[in-house]
Amino acid sequence: MSLGADDPTVVEAPRPGPSASESSSDSNTTPYLRGEGSTGARSSGSAELWLTTPGILASEGAARGRALARLAALVAAAALVAIWIPGASLGGEHAIARQWLATAVLALVVLASIGIAVWYREERRYSPNIELAHGMLCVAAILAMCVHLGVYSPAVMTLCLGIYYFGLSDWELAGWLVFATSSLGYFGLCLLAALGVLDVANSVLAMRPSSPITLVSFGLVCQVILGTTFWLARQSRRATRHAFSRLERAAHQIQKRDALLDEAQADLDRAMRIKPGAYSGATVERYEVGEVIGRGAMGEVYRATVRGTEQLAALKFLQHVVLDDPASVGRFFREADIVARLDSPHIVRVLGTGHAPDGAPFIAMEFLEGEDLAQKLRRKRRLGISATLALVEEVSRALTVAEDAGIVHRDLKPQNLFQVETPGGQRWKILDFGVSKVMASTGTLTQGAAVGTPSYMAPEQAKGADVDHRADVFALGVIAYRCLTGSPAFTGPDMISTLYNVLHVQPTQPSELARLPRDVERVLALALAKQRERRLGSASMFAAALHEAVRHRLDERLRRDADALLAQHGWGIDDEDLPKPVRASLPTL
Repeated sequence: MSLGADDPTVVEAPRPGPSASESSSDSNTTPYLRGEGSTGARSSGSAELWLTTPGILASEGAARGRALARLAALVAAAALVAIWIPGASLGGEHAIARQWLATAVLALVVLASIGIAVWYREERRYSPNIELAHGMLCVAAILAMCVHLGVYSPAVMTLCLGIYYFGLSDWELAGWLVFATSSLGYFGLCLLAALGVLDVANSVLAMRPSSPITLVSFGLVCQVILGTTFWLARQSRRATRHAFSRLERAAHQIQKRDALLDEAQADLDRAMRIKPGAYSGATVERYEVGEVIGRGAMGEVYRATVRGTEQLAALKFLQHVVLDDPASVGRFFREADIVARLDSPHIVRVLGTGHAPDGAPFIAMEFLEGEDLAQKLRRKRRLGISATLALVEEVSRALTVAEDAGIVHRDLKPQNLFQVETPGGQRWKILDFGVSKVMASTGTLTQGAAVGTPSYMAPEQAKGADVDHRADVFALGVIAYRCLTGSPAFTGPDMISTLYNVLHVQPTQPSELARLPRDVERVLALALAKQRERRLGSASMFAAALHEAVRHRLDERLRRDADALLAQHGWGIDDEDLPKPVRASLPTL
């Protein structure tokens, strides 16, 4: 049996608030913090975003919006001056009306474009709705100029510029609206010219009258040109998004592999430190103490044998450096007391407690032969669906026993799930109840602190709020996600970024990482719900739902709940990027 992972993290709970900087800028330092996988991580106390496709394209949209506003103001101002140059007289009875119509529309474009350019000086003010309204105004100005200069003048080509610009927009509806308005508007002018309503002979760029069929044919040719322009723009945008998505997926894989390497390096560092310890070779009460088999910040685990027998045991000694810390000593003895109350073949058994001759307390536990889930995932990267179902089922049985006893583990993670070899086959056991919470207790040894491992904390746990058994459901959901996809659910370059992701960011959609049934995705979404009221109510419910999901027999009510949850906060989405009305409707954690 090993000590498992580094001892659980205990940090000051992040202060509630809407901004990333309020997630927690002050935290107790820990010797090792492991971050694991999600997109859209934010660095602590900073407005900087990790580079993601939506973030890059949104920033590009703001830059394009400023450029359009400046260009439109310049071109409209030049056209406004040109139509009032002395000598550029117009013929026809409606010439003056056409001139003033063009003047009014151009003046409006100049004023609006200048205002938008000034407004967009701050990138966060960029709005696709404002840009669309500006684009429609520019289309109206171009059509007015076509009436003034001549329906069949080169002025129509400026519509191609607007169509191409909005065709490149990430908002596809805006592109279609600008294209449809431009195309239908110009074709309408061609029909009016063919019917004689618009005089093509009396304009700045006059055209010799021709047959209506010729005029309509010319308009249809222009429609083909405008349509081709829009098609090219959309194809270009799709190619750009595809390239960014491929780059982003590659970056995500690198980030997740870095997290796995960090984890492996930490375990390697621990293994390199394993050697004969202070109690190796000593007799402590009825145990003959052997070599160190695990070491963490708070304790060491030794292989031992019961004196006079060959019965193996694992002795966990509290480190001398924390003996003066009442909270650490309290957690140490409380672990023995809690585990002794839990009778399950899937929970490590406590054989007793005692003290070494120097006064250091120890817990004697059953010795386990096998490997923990972290070691297994490093070898295989991910488990199959059947193996994951077995893991979740057995762990859920242990958690059900703990729940019935009013105990929340609070530190479920791969290093605390151990697969033992028994005569009857393999079996999963939960280790390390050192930071468990007794629900009936009136206080906690970690009052006001977030206790656990950041990558596997439930959101309410990361905020230092009170927790119940649904925090363990969340952690088991993160573990199942990791087993099924081979990728961590939440990660970040530091602890605060990881906690931010736990609180605000949904993991990457599982089916993007592995072939999984849609119902399995739904169950994972319900287990990983940010609001515990929307989370699956127990570990046994999670195990049963996952079992049914694999067989495509998930309860319809759970399907509806999951679909509603994902519709509100989809996979891979940071809730800070959701529209304000949607974000406001999310229940508070």
